Amino acid sequence: MNRLTSLILTGIVVFSMAYPFINNYDTFIDYDIKEANEVWDSKDTHVFVKRTTPGSNSVRWATDLVENNSMYIMRFWEPFVFDGDLEWDEDPFDDWTWQFYFHSLRMVSHLMNAYEISLNLTFLEKAQWFIQSWMEHNPNPNYQASERAWDDHSTANRISTFIYFWNYYRNSEIFDDDFANELLNMLRKHGEFTANPNNYYWNHNHGIYQDRALLQLAGMFPIFKDSQDWTEIANQRLAEHIEHGVTTSGVHKEHSPSYHYLVMRLFIDVNLFNQHYGIENQAISDLVYNMQEYLVHIAKPDGTVPMVGDSFDDRILSMSQDLVTNEHLLFEITNGQQGVEIGSNSIVYDDAGVAIFKNDWENQTPIYFALFNAFHSTVHKHSDDLSFVLSYGETDYFIDTGKYNFVESDPYRAFIRSVFSHNTISVDNQTYNFRNDDFIGNPQIESFAITDNYSYVRASHTLFDDVKITRTAFVFNNGAVYIHDRCESSTHHSYSQIFNIGPDVDFNYDQNGNLNLSSNIDDTNVTLEQLNQISVFATFNGTTDPIMGWQSTTFNEVSPINAISYYIDGKDIEFNTAINLENTITSVDYTVLEDTITYTIEFENSPEIIIEI
Repeated sequence: MNRLTSLILTGIVVFSMAYPFINNYDTFIDYDIKEANEVWDSKDTHVFVKRTTPGSNSVRWATDLVENNSMYIMRFWEPFVFDGDLEWDEDPFDDWTWQFYFHSLRMVSHLMNAYEISLNLTFLEKAQWFIQSWMEHNPNPNYQASERAWDDHSTANRISTFIYFWNYYRNSEIFDDDFANELLNMLRKHGEFTANPNNYYWNHNHGIYQDRALLQLAGMFPIFKDSQDWTEIANQRLAEHIEHGVTTSGVHKEHSPSYHYLVMRLFIDVNLFNQHYGIENQAISDLVYNMQEYLVHIAKPDGTVPMVGDSFDDRILSMSQDLVTNEHLLFEITNGQQGVEIGSNSIVYDDAGVAIFKNDWENQTPIYFALFNAFHSTVHKHSDDLSFVLSYGETDYFIDTGKYNFVESDPYRAFIRSVFSHNTISVDNQTYNFRNDDFIGNPQIESFAITDNYSYVRASHTLFDDVKITRTAFVFNNGAVYIHDRCESSTHHSYSQIFNIGPDVDFNYDQNGNLNLSSNIDDTNVTLEQLNQISVFATFNGTTDPIMGWQSTTFNEVSPINAISYYIDGKDIEFNTAINLENTITSVDYTVLEDTITYTIEFENSPEIIIEI
């Protein structure tokens, strides 16, 4: 067993540990560079995180930075041109997210990408300049130029970038013992900071970033006296994330498919690190397998995820085969050339509050329906319980509206997180508080079934005061959806049923509010009909008073879409809504006998179906 393996081989076990969280920020240690390089010299290759990936633009961005002081951070912002020096309190876009990436030293990662491609020493020298400048202005958490410098996430990201830099710097022509010792001391400070529970972001994906970075720092730099303790701390905290941050079925609890994918990639990084150095950790391997299984189900026909919660439409089925351990996901990303086809296209993750129904995409025009009803935590949570999305063919007909940004004071961010940007129910034209910890565990999936001809899910919540809302959604494989919403209260309310329409859909409605929707990208069309009397309806398209009818597909940008709300007043009311795709629902009757509800659903082009719940 080599030294690296012996340091990391602790397993995922929760244990108590006496660790003196006393920082040595003012201490300078003269490290033995030869000893620091032992890990690198012991293997032909090493596994560590690259915050950015070398690509076709890497050399261009790096050259522009070296020659013109034009700093490209990410596509969401124009390059920042500076005067040749930095104070590290810069905020050219008045945007804390940009500052976060700035202090993550993303520009250094771009420079390292360019150096990796070109071996142009100028890029490595410029990377060293940025690191030296940052260290001078932000020597420790007590003396920093910006509150973004030593926050939990930027510190974790810098660890990864420093390791990336060290890998190439240590044997380069510009290597200098004095600078190397400065960097090693800074890495030690980063380890001390990240290991300290007072600086840890508990119950959040940021914490996994911290643990991934701490594990790799401890493993790659055993010269630090606390490296073994750091390894144990990171493993203990990762065990907490596995137990409390992911459902037993393997769905991440931050209510957003994009964050499920992000967290899965973090655990994949840890798993690859472990495997490369011969470290057994079955709990993480099993977690990665289950999280990859969820991707098979949550993926839409185009391979993206729905923009639920704080998600954009990430293309999750384009990931590298080298990262895949689940045979069903491997089948999907290789178009059936490898792996094993999954047995059922539809599934209900009742512990995660997610129901996903699909028809036979090989032989039918694809239908994708997903309903979300869970309150696990307030992290990335929206007021979107009982909301659904629906795609038909290549077209997203009923959509979620994305995340926009993380500036909670922004009125469009407030809209994006409210019930009004989701396909759900509002009470008295209000939203509910997604920050209320008391709501955790409130939304429930009560029952469901998946058959050869149809699937259904029945879900409910009591997130509005003195109101229970129950939504039962039926998806018929022959091309129809029926939604039964029941709102119950001891007092009178105005209830609204909200639908947000995809941007690629022509939007028309009649005097009763029934919709005729047709796609601009394929030959599909959909109708929505209210089967019982409504009081009134209202349509919206990019309105500002109130803010309604908006979608965000790009960070910090919104664009107008069509939306419609149907209203019924009363104590106990119902919405009976038919969404007709290839088939038409003509009527629905239901009876309640003790604890059994029987639905009789008639169609225009097929026999009636009787369903007992």
